[in-house]
Amino acid sequence: MVETFTVPLDLSPLWISLKVAAIATVFTFFVGIAVAYWMLNYRGKGKSLLEGIFVSPLILPPTVVGFLLLLFFGKNGPAGQLLDSIDFSIVFTWYGAVITATVVSFPLMYRTALGAFEQIDENYLAVARTLGASEWTVFRRIMLPLALPGVVAGGVLGFARALGEFGATLMLAGNIPGQTQTIPMAIYFAVEAGAMNEAWFWAIAIMLISLSGIVAVNFWQDQQQNRRSKLKADKSLSPRSHRTAEVTLTPITQPSSTSGLVVNIQKRLANFDLDLSFTLAKSTLGILGGSGAGKSMMLKCIAGMESPTKGQIVLNGRVLFDAKAGINVPSRDRKVGFLSF
Repeated sequence: MVETFTVPLDLSPLWISLKVAAIATVFTFFVGIAVAYWMLNYRGKGKSLLEGIFVSPLILPPTVVGFLLLLFFGKNGPAGQLLDSIDFSIVFTWYGAVITATVVSFPLMYRTALGAFEQIDENYLAVARTLGASEWTVFRRIMLPLALPGVVAGGVLGFARALGEFGATLMLAGNIPGQTQTIPMAIYFAVEAGAMNEAWFWAIAIMLISLSGIVAVNFWQDQQQNRRSKLKADKSLSPRSHRTAEVTLTPITQPSSTSGLVVNIQKRLANFDLDLSFTLAKSTLGILGGSGAGKSMMLKCIAGMESPTKGQIVLNGRVLFDAKAGINVPSRDRKVGFLSF
């Protein structure tokens, strides 16, 4: 006997899953980007511990994650008691499904965004800061556009993970048809009840939704790459245009008695110590040294892209850095150019 493939009468698991996964993806998208940017620049203690906490939902079994969330949001948990005071509950509601989906999908968004940020050339960011761009402008105009393909990929992966969450959702939100029953739970209980046609329908539905998102992102990334390659090819083949600009010449005044550069700093690194002390009056200074001697580090300290451990930097009578006085002028306010090639 051949069984016919039928569509279930109740399609609520589809709408519940899409709603839960979409809301969870919105949360993880913005929070994941923010946390990734913060961790990229974090230099404090316990960074490895924080990293472990952020990715733990990806490593721990889903039932363990659900159990911990149940303890936290349960009636006797800290969040549960707080919510109970306003007559609100998370357990066995679709809100609980959103929370579990957000927690388990966050590591994928966070790690993908962090990896995309780490691939950006630091010289682009350094040049923008020395030209006066604020940190928000650097992030919005340089970091985010350059990391956009990776960030979008992280969002799609997070959505697919949130759509397929089962164990933690079952622990916190339960399996209430029409309220908290998502597609993974519909598959499980259909198989348990022997309704294989229904299980096949939901399995194919969730695979199509997840794979279509991943294929769409891959196609978009390929299109972006082809467009960039075409622009580079067109630029290399097109004749160079000549531009004229009006330049206003300003007479150069004689330097005052405070003109010059004073550097007296120490920079402590993990495997390198830089000690510098010199005074430059009204001449050009040439710096010679082998690879790794500290030439670029010294220039970055003067430009404000790196902060010395202690010491002082004074340019034309203006204190740019003074460890004892707690002065560290941002690179965008130092009016110091930096060119790396």
